This record gives sequence, C-alpha cells and structure tokens, in this order.
Amino acid sequence: MLVVNKVSHRFSKNVALNDISFECKAGEVTCLIGHSGCGKTTLLRLMAGLLPLQSGEIALNGSTIASPSLMVPPELRSVGMVFQEGALFPHMSVIGNVAFGLRGNGAKERAREWLARVGLSDYAERYPDSLSGGQRQRVALARAMAPEPAVLLFDEPYANLDVPLRRTLRKDARQIIRETGAVGVFVTHDPDEVLAMGDNVIVLDQGVMVETGTPQTLYEAPKSRYTAELFGDPQMLEGVLHDGGVTSPLGEWDRSVLTDPTMANGPVMLIVDANQLMLHTDGNGLQITHIDSIGGLNRVTFRGGLEDTSLDLECPRHLDADIVVGSHVRVTPKAGAVFATQTFSN
Repeated sequence: MLVVNKVSHRFSKNVALNDISFECKAGEVTCLIGHSGCGKTTLLRLMAGLLPLQSGEIALNGSTIASPSLMVPPELRSVGMVFQEGALFPHMSVIGNVAFGLRGNGAKERAREWLARVGLSDYAERYPDSLSGGQRQRVALARAMAPEPAVLLFDEPYANLDVPLRRTLRKDARQIIRETGAVGVFVTHDPDEVLAMGDNVIVLDQGVMVETGTPQTLYEAPKSRYTAELFGDPQMLEGVLHDGGVTSPLGEWDRSVLTDPTMANGPVMLIVDANQLMLHTDGNGLQITHIDSIGGLNRVTFRGGLEDTSLDLECPRHLDADIVVGSHVRVTPKAGAVFATQTFSN
C-alpha cells in the first residue's frame, strides 16, 4: 500500500499542493484527475522521488520513503514510471531500453519476457525512432515493469495517441497491475480514461483534494460542481431561488432538485448533468422545435418559457416515443442533481 499523508508543496509563493492525504492499494489503479495546474503531476513526482518533500509523509508498505528529513533515492523506492512521451533512450535498442536498470546475468532474458508480454518480441533489436507512438509506449511500460516495482506511476502516457490505441494500452496496463499486484497511480485530465482505468479517483483542483470515490460514484453522484463538470455533460442555466422553489428557463422546479436545498434565495447559476434531466409530455410545457442526436445524448431545441425564447439543451438519448418535434414537454431534473452557485453577494 502507498500512503500519502498531509502532503503540501510550494513553488516559491505558489501553493501546488495543500494538505493532501489518501491511500493507494496494491493491485488497483488510483487515478489523479484535474485541470492543468491542479497539482497532479507535482504529486506524482513527489511519489517518484523526483522532487524533495517539503511537508507531510509518503510511505510504501509501512516504510517511509519521503518526508522533510528523508528522501529515499528514486532508484531505491521500487517505483516505476511511464512518462507522456515514453522517454526512451534513443541510442539504445528496444531490448537495451527494457533491460536498463536490471541487474544480473539474466537481465536480457527478463527484458525479452516483458517484450513478449507487451507484444513486441519481434522488435527487440529495433531502435525507438523506428517505432510508432503506441509501440514506444509499450516499450516504456515494459521497461517500467521489468524491475518488478511495487508502484507503477503513469504521467498521462496515452494523451497523444489515437482513441482505439489508448483503449488497448489502458486495458494492457490495468491487467498487468492486477496480475502483478503493483500499486498503480495514473495521472490524467481525461474523465473517460478514469472511467476505463480507475478503481479509485482523487479529484484535485488548485492543489486541493476536492473529493474521492470510485469512478462510477463520481460520475453518477458528484458532490461538487467541479467534479460534475469534469465527469458529466453539464448544462448551465441562469435561475432564481425563492421560498417556493427554483425558477429556471425550463420552468419551476421544487427545491428538492438541488444538491443543497437550504441555499439562500437569490440569483444563481444552475448546473445539471444532461443525463440527470427528465422529459415528460405536458400540454402547457415548452415546445420542441428540433432534436439532434450527438453521440450518447440528444440536443433538443425548445421554444417557450417566461420570455418565449429559443433554448438549446442536451438531455438523455432515450426519450419516450411521444416526445417528438412539435410536442410540448416539461423538463425536470432528478432529485439532488442540480448544483447552484450564487451569482451575487449581499
């Protein structure tokens, strides 16, 4: 188990990480997700020993590997790392890259075993510049795993690859982590990657841990607006909270639709995921003027409301058979699905 306990880090006066604590279990993938500058790569480099720890502690299987008074060198941490560009040695053959860091007479044999495992046995004598991007990443994964590390760190390794190849490599890496019992830590800004790779997720924003949970929990029931916008298809609407409920461009809603029904009255920005909206036929509701399918969602254009204006909204792909262009509908969110942010202060 890898334990991160009360870790903080600064670059000059800029706070990169602020009091971060979590645990990563063996045989599982923990994903760190957030926008650029959220601190996820800094945290990964602290785990790898590429940065000195300023505050807090990092421990592996009960032994401290980093603290303000202790910095175990990267090569002694039993940590492997796969970088975004692979970071292979261009002057070494593929097998030389994988065998790098291995000791003993059996280094090349073990390197060949790992090349076979990632499907590159026939490329052992080739050089990195003759490989495709996906092949280079496979070599990087084999090189990181060949020493049999206790922890495997990924720094957005598949960001520049096409989608089908990303899916294949993610599946390969996840399977290797499960089979070897390594601790996997995966840095990404892509929620689809989290849903495909992660057992657990740490959501970071400006150096702060916003929330944690399983990928499906964060997708279906986020506890913060930030996470909802990361994982879902957020629809943003201006509205007003009042004692009787919520006034929105889509009509009147009960306060039970809010994540915090006790919010003070006043103007707000309403954020709700497209899949949390429900459409029901209602002769007094908004009229549908267009329906366009976009992937797993529908983009519906409505006309009506308080100002009789046109409004585009994304909503679930599967609609009742009687909901068609020309029909009138009532749009309501599921209970507890709407985040509201006040747009003024008293």
